[in-house]
Amino acid sequence: MKIMYKLAAISVLMMLSYCGYSQAAPGKHNYFYKYSSRIQTPEEELSKAFAVTEGSKVKLNFGGFAFNGIVTSSIKRYDSLHTVIVKSAALDNTILAISKRINSDKSITYVGRMINNNYADGYQLKREDNGAYAMHKIQTDALIEDF
Repeated sequence: MKIMYKLAAISVLMMLSYCGYSQAAPGKHNYFYKYSSRIQTPEEELSKAFAVTEGSKVKLNFGGFAFNGIVTSSIKRYDSLHTVIVKSAALDNTILAISKRINSDKSITYVGRMINNNYADGYQLKREDNGAYAMHKIQTDALIEDF
């Protein structure tokens, strides 16, 4: 009878380890691995995204990195806040979301991200110490959870 208990315990442990292994999620790959960790992003190029209407094509050149896509959303919530979302079929449906905020002193601040839900990396738009904008590479798999 002790042998039966041992066999049952071993069988249960084997089934649990098999079930746990089979539910491991495959890791996402990096899409932007061949691109620099920092991409210069001129303000003139950022402002182009806000000059086109929803459904229009837009071509943005970020220091040697071309982002061509269609404006899928252009929302102006307030007089001081405008958000544009551009989807690029050429970059495997990568999404570029940029917001333009007009501050009380009439200066303009841009924020945004370039992400693809199928990959583990992307870019975040940041203003640098010298006032220029640049896209900095980020790991989006730490930010976006799949359900």
